[in-house]
Amino acid sequence: MPSWSPNWNDVRWDWYAAARAIQALQNAANKLDQSADQRQSLASAAQREWRGRYREDFDVELARMVRQAREIAAECRAAANRIANASHAAREEQQHRERERERWRREKADEERRERERRERERRERRERRRHSGGGGGGGGAG
Repeated sequence: MPSWSPNWNDVRWDWYAAARAIQALQNAANKLDQSADQRQSLASAAQREWRGRYREDFDVELARMVRQAREIAAECRAAANRIANASHAAREEQQHRERERERWRREKADEERRERERRERERRERRERRRHSGGGGGGGGAG
């Protein structure tokens, strides 16, 4: 048996849940961007005619909401990317483990084959020695 052992445990990762989370985060980011775009578009019509103190308050609040929506959208995308990276790393680790398991199986099979060959060679040598040592002369009688 090989002197080393692979990791026989599969990587624990919920691929389906990760994919769903990535999709949900990307959808949320897109909706936040759309909302911010719509909010700016709708506000621009009102801003063309609106003047005064409340308009200034509105502009400040609109800018804050749009900025916050963009920041949250960026955070959602970053979280989706982190999950995608973790999924990729988990997939690579699983593939590595599977390759190592296969390498171990090959090494084990090679060792077993060499051991069988060694035993067969020893068996043949013993048979050969018995044949040469025990059955030599037979009959040599005078005639």
